[in-house]
Amino acid sequence: MKKITLLFASVMITFCASAQLLYTFDSVKTTSGTTDPSPVPVGGAGVVCGSFSATGTPPNSLAAFRFDFSGWATGSTGGPADTLYSGMTGSVNTAEYYEVTLTPGVGYSITGDSIKFEFERSGTGVRTYAVRSSLDGYAANLTAVYGLPTTNVDVQAGNVFFLKRDILTPQTRNIIVLGPSFMNLTSAVTFRFYAWNSEAGTGTFSIDNVMFIGSSTLLTGINEKNSSAVAVYPNPSANGMFTADLSNVSENSNIIVYDIIGNVVLSKDASANSTQLIDLSTFANGSYFMSIKNDKEVITKKIIINK
Repeated sequence: MKKITLLFASVMITFCASAQLLYTFDSVKTTSGTTDPSPVPVGGAGVVCGSFSATGTPPNSLAAFRFDFSGWATGSTGGPADTLYSGMTGSVNTAEYYEVTLTPGVGYSITGDSIKFEFERSGTGVRTYAVRSSLDGYAANLTAVYGLPTTNVDVQAGNVFFLKRDILTPQTRNIIVLGPSFMNLTSAVTFRFYAWNSEAGTGTFSIDNVMFIGSSTLLTGINEKNSSAVAVYPNPSANGMFTADLSNVSENSNIIVYDIIGNVVLSKDASANSTQLIDLSTFANGSYFMSIKNDKEVITKKIIINK
């Protein structure tokens, strides 16, 4: 039976504010091989999206409509020790992973802000997982955050996600925060999803509902300005109130604030060479992204609420 696409019922990549590029996995079957055969999303001129693929795994997914492969490094012994990270004895096998590549279109740069994805396992599946990128040769795990509530998953030292309860339901609040290294990329970037500490070699690691959040920028005509062109203060803010100093912005602009999973939480017009009050006092603690856009430039700032 084909799955019904709801909010988060597919893999979504957004590299411009008006685009939603979906990796639905709807063509994945238990006989479809290690490359997602689903149609590749059309990223417009700004970004070219590759297909998800699995490396170091058996030849087919064990479930349809998502990537769900076995064969991951063991290290979870079963029993009460499974709920303690200190009970894990395995280590990541860097020859086993899922990956996808995003490539800037000709004449464009891309900036990545964050990734959100869904994790699931079988009864003897993996307990730990992480994400890395080609920017450092897959050397280090990217910054991991698990959204509240954190009853089921912890983030351990080294940015490792750890499933601390014996549950088999999808865990949907896995977030990767992308830093300054992912700003204004003009070459392809590949992301790899690793998993280990499986209870058995037949245990599975499943990903679905992966969402990349960022922007694409035309390199001619519209420029991506360094974020220092706009001052935002205080940052972090202890009450959710920010002041944006647009004295160096010579065009009337639109200010858009996104939460970490890409939802627009505020949008307002701003006059050139002005100072703007940004009121996020009713929003929860955490990281947000402020984009100042006009006909000549796009300026992006990361802002933090810490009440």
